[in-house]
Formats: sequence, C-alpha cells, structure tokens
Amino acid sequence: MSLFAIGLGLLSAGAAGAFGYSLYQGHQKMTRLLDMQTLLRESQATHFHHLNLATESVLSDVRTLQSTLDALRTIHPDVDASLTVHSFLVLHEGSDASEMDMQEACDVLRSVVQHQPVEAGSESGLSVNHAGLLRRLLRVFDRHQLTMASLHIDPDTAHRLGLAAAHLQLYEWAEGALGVAYQLSPGHASVLEGLEHIARLRGDDALLRHWMEARMKLTPDDPALLRAHAHLLASMGDEEAERAVRRLEALGVDTAADRSLLSGLRARAGARSEAIEAILQALEEDPSRSGDWLHYAHLLEAEGEHELALEANERCLTLDRQSGEAWALKARLLAEKQGHQRDALKAATHAVALDAGGVDAVFLKAELLEIEGSVVAAEETLLKALNAQPYNGELRARIAGRYLIQHRVEDASALLSATPDGIDHALLHTVEGRLHLAHADRLRDGTGETDRTLLNDALHAFNGALSLNRELGVAWLGLARTQRMMGDLETANESLSRAQRLSPEKDPSIACEAALLALDQGDAQTSLLHVDAAEVHGQNATTAYIRGNISAVKGQLKQALYHYSDCLTLDSSHIRARLNRSSVYMGLDDAQKALDDAETLLDFAPQLAVARIRKGDAHMHLGQWDLGAKEFKHVLEQAPHHTHALTQLAACYMGMDRAERAEAPLNEALRQSPDHAPAWHQRGLYYMHFNMIDNALSDFEAAVRCDGHHLAARLQIAAHHHGLGNMDAAATAWKAILSIDAEHQLAKTRLQECEKNLMKSA
Repeated sequence: MSLFAIGLGLLSAGAAGAFGYSLYQGHQKMTRLLDMQTLLRESQATHFHHLNLATESVLSDVRTLQSTLDALRTIHPDVDASLTVHSFLVLHEGSDASEMDMQEACDVLRSVVQHQPVEAGSESGLSVNHAGLLRRLLRVFDRHQLTMASLHIDPDTAHRLGLAAAHLQLYEWAEGALGVAYQLSPGHASVLEGLEHIARLRGDDALLRHWMEARMKLTPDDPALLRAHAHLLASMGDEEAERAVRRLEALGVDTAADRSLLSGLRARAGARSEAIEAILQALEEDPSRSGDWLHYAHLLEAEGEHELALEANERCLTLDRQSGEAWALKARLLAEKQGHQRDALKAATHAVALDAGGVDAVFLKAELLEIEGSVVAAEETLLKALNAQPYNGELRARIAGRYLIQHRVEDASALLSATPDGIDHALLHTVEGRLHLAHADRLRDGTGETDRTLLNDALHAFNGALSLNRELGVAWLGLARTQRMMGDLETANESLSRAQRLSPEKDPSIACEAALLALDQGDAQTSLLHVDAAEVHGQNATTAYIRGNISAVKGQLKQALYHYSDCLTLDSSHIRARLNRSSVYMGLDDAQKALDDAETLLDFAPQLAVARIRKGDAHMHLGQWDLGAKEFKHVLEQAPHHTHALTQLAACYMGMDRAERAEAPLNEALRQSPDHAPAWHQRGLYYMHFNMIDNALSDFEAAVRCDGHHLAARLQIAAHHHGLGNMDAAATAWKAILSIDAEHQLAKTRLQECEKNLMKSA
C-alpha cells in the first residue's frame, strides 16, 4: 500500500471520528432540552394548582366578610348609615351643587348626627368615624353653598347638628343649627346652653346675656345660672349686677365669692365703705381666698389706709406668692414710704417678672432703679418690656414721653417712627404732639414761620389723640398749650378746662399751663396764684421758669434772673429758661454772660435760630461786629428774609465802617416787614451816616409810627429838632420820651432848655 493511500485512510478515519463525536454532542443537548421541557410542564401544573387553591380561599373569605357585614348592618343600623354617608361623600366630594339631591342630603345629615345626645350639658356622642364623616359632609355643604335655611331639616336634627358642630368647633354651623332649633322649639334648655356657649366663645357679652336671660326664664332660681349672670353683668358694668347678687342672697345660696363680687360692685359705684363691709363679710366666711384679700387691700389703698393695705396685701401673698397684681400693689405702696425703696424695687421686679401691673409696674421698676443710681438698668428694663410687647402702644408712648422729659428728642422721634404698622393709640398721638412742640423749641427762627408749621403739626396730633379718646386729659392739656402758643387764648382756655376735669388732682401741669395762659392774657397776678398752686406738690423747673417770666413782665430783671437760674439748676436743658436768661443778661448789660448762655443753647440745639440771634446781639454789644455779622449771615442762610437778622447785619456793617453794605439788607428787611420799627430806625442811622438828614428824619418818624415806645428813634427826632433850634417841636419830642420813661435824665435836661428858650422868646 502506498503512502498516499495510507494517509488518505487515516484522514478519512479522523473525519469520521469527528463527525461521530459531533452527532453524540447534539444528541446529548437534545436529551437535556427535552428533560427541561418536561420539568417546566410539571412546575406550571403545580403552580396553577396552588393558584386555584388560593383563589378559592380568597373567595371564601370574601363570602365570609360579606356575611359578617350583612349581619352587622342588620344588628347595627349606624354601620349601614356610615356606609350610606360614605357613598354620598364619594359621589359628591368635588362635584357641582346642581348634582346634589336636597332630600338625600338631609337624610344623610340626619343619619350621621342621630346619635348626638341632646340633654343639657351632654358631651359629644359621635364616634370618631361619625365625627370625621360630619366634618367632610359639612365641608361638602360649604363648597356647595348650602345653609341651614336651604336644608329644611327638622328641629331635632338641627338641635343634634348644632351640639355636634359645637363639639367639633364648627361654630358657624353650630350657631345656625341651634338658631333653627330655637325657632322651632324655643323652650329647650340644651339649645339655649349651646347658643350661650357659642356667644361666650365669640366674646359677645350682649348676646351671651340674651341667652342667659332666656335660660333664666326656664329656671329662674338656678344658683349657678344666677351667679354666672351676675358676674357677666358686673364685667359689663351693668347696674343690674347688684340686683342679681341680691337674688342669690334672697335664695340663701350666696357665697363668699358672691359677697366679694358685691364688694367690687359697690366699690365701682363709689361706695367704698359699703364695699369694705361686703368684702370683710366674705373674708370672715372664707379667709382662704387670696383674691379677696387683694381686693380688700385695693379698697384700703383708695381710702388712704396704706399700712392696713400693706397688711391685707401680705395676707394675699401668703396665700398666693404668684399673685403678680399683689406684688405690683406692694411695690406701689412701699414706693410711697420713706426708706422702703429697696423693698419696693424687689416687689416691682416680681410684678414685672409675673407680667402683672401693666405699664405702671414697668415704669415704677425703672424709676426705682434710677433712684438707686442704676440708670442703665432702668433703661434696659423699659426696652426689654418693649421688645417683649412691641405692639403695646401705651408702653411705647410712655417711653417716648420719658425721652422727651429727658430732652432726648431724637430718641423719642426714632421710637415713634419704629411703631409697627396698624398700631393706633391715643397716647402715641399725644406724644407725637409733644414731640412737635419740642422741635418747635429747638427750631424757632424768631419769625414765627417755623413755629407755625410745627404748631400746626402738634395741633393735628393732639386732635388725632382726642378722636380716639375724648377723655384723655393729657391730650387736652397738649392741645391747650399748642393753642396758647398759636395765640388762640380763648380756645386754649376751653381746652385747659377740659384737661383740668380729666386729670389727676396731684398733677401740677394743669396749674403751670394755667399760669402761662394767664400771663399771655396779661394777668401776672393770676399767673402767680396758679404757680403757687402748682408748687403745693413741690417746686420744679417749670414753676421756676414761669416765675422768671412773671418777673420779666414786671420789669424785675434781677428777680427774673434769679428764677431762670433756679430753673436751670433743676433742669440744665430747659431751652426757654436759658434763652430768656440770655435776654435778661442783655437787659442787665452783661453781654458776656448772655453770649455764654447763647453758646450753651447752640451746643444742644444747633438749629435754634433765636439762640444764634442772641449770640449775634451779644457780640454786637461787646463791639465784636465781625463775629456778630457772621452769626446773622448764618441765620440768613436758612431764613433769607429774617427781618431782625437783616437789620442787625446792617448794624454790624455800620459798626465795621462798611456803611455802604448796610442799605441792601435794610431795604430787604423793610420790604419783608414794613412795620418793623428797628429796621426804620437803623436805616435812619444809615442816612445820618451819609448826612441825608431829611431821609433820616423820615425813617425815624416811621419807626415811631410803627412803635410808639421806640425810645431810640424818639431821641433822634428830639435831638434833630433841638439841634436845629426848633424848640416847640423839640419840647414836644422830649415830652413824648418822658411819657415813656419819666426818669430819663437827658430828656429832662433838654426839655428844661427848650422851656427856657421858649420863655425867653416869649
């Protein structure tokens, strides 16, 4: 066999082996696939079998549940009602009102409230489920704008709905439903109690009284009802309250609490002795009532029995250490006792910590801290209270008022500006008015224009306060002060009378304002009497200031100086006292001290033009013409038409030998104020400087026509005629001077000369 044949045979055998192996592998795969298919069929059969079993089980459970539900619906109709309501809600929640059947709605409502008890004082009888369903149902009715009138339900259902809605705090529905029930069955006590309860929740005392009295017609001798009625009338300030308490006495069921109420009623009526008698009876019967001891202490305080009031108050605190009002009363009583300020401060601190005593307690604590020298702590007390009560208009107003007393005008202004929106309190308007008056003190320009604007603002503020509270004495006082400063003295007197009737007797402010008003009316003697009355409660800076004004009006400059100095010792920031003292110093020829006062004024009131005028006048008096001119120019930068500043600037130019510059400001002064005598006089001097005698004489005569008491102008006229040898005219002029100042030596001498010359010529 050839090698080729052998190779071919081996090759064929190898190929056959490979093919055979491939067939074997294929057969094995096919066998495994068939096995898997067999297993899958068997698994699916098992799964479907189990699934069928589970389905049968579920169906059995459903049939069991249905049987149970049917049984429950048979035994418990409310379950059936709940399902009915639920079905109604599923149908109508989110649907339109037009789709709702009214009769069905009423039936559904009746079914959900049928288990609400209607006995007087009963609690809600609705289950949690029914309560939830009722809420949803009424929400659907609201969405569809259904009302009690449109539902047309029977009185029993209305009654039950009203009580159930009240328990759910759905007071609009409760009130409407109970109102329907009352109309249909007015004698039902439970309905009346429900209506009474809603009125109490609304805070409507008048309506509450109405329903209470309707109940009292059913049960006129019910002690609890009579007592509640008496307390309600007392809180309303109704005179019938005492009669209600007397009914309890007549029934023989009055208690210590009732006698305490009677005491309060008698105290309110001003019968304090009877009130004390009643509260003592109450305390004798039951001395454990801390509130009665506190009431007794208040009555004793009103009677001026402060020691006894302290004792009664301590009994209250022994029973109740957390009685903030008792701590506030203790602080007030101790503050009036000499040497007890430390204990008063402790009590006030307790009161404030317990949020009792109101604004008065906060301020008392601050005042006591100041007495101790803790000024910073006093300020912190007030600001802490304000931070805690930012919407308390009274507190904010009183703090701002305190700032004004301390001459902290900017702080007061900032505090008022920070008032939250929506807060409107009469005291806030009052302090705003006082703030405008304080600004007027600091910004007076000597022309009256600035004053007028600020005073009008003050007038508006005080009237705003009175529009909110016509019985606010401090607002009437501010109004009177403003009207006086505006020159409306008659109206000011009327306003002051209102203030006097509404203000505390111990308030010296009324007498002080009356003194200023009398002085403006030219009655210095009456003014002095009012000052004396004000000082019954102790001297203060204001009374010293007024005494200074009285002395100044009388021409008693040294006495005026004494009083103004006394005022400034008590209050160094008193603007008007220092301004007036500066003028008095000028009148006493002490220009340097006048200058010192003017400079001090400008340190804390740099915009006070009147003070700058005084400073300029003082410089002129001292011969410091350039410094004087500087001050008047400063005034004219702010008020270009200020007549006095223009006149004095011209005088300064004359003093500085710059007479040529004097004419323009003088002409402007006379253009602005043709009746300003000093300007006529000064221009006369200007004409004299330039030897324009006729013009000068004409201006001097104009000055006299504007002010018949202008001595300087009259002296110039008299001297002119005397110099010309016109003795008749000169004598007349000198006599006119002496009619003003009978001790004028030059006029006396010159008049004698005129008379001698006239006798010689005769």
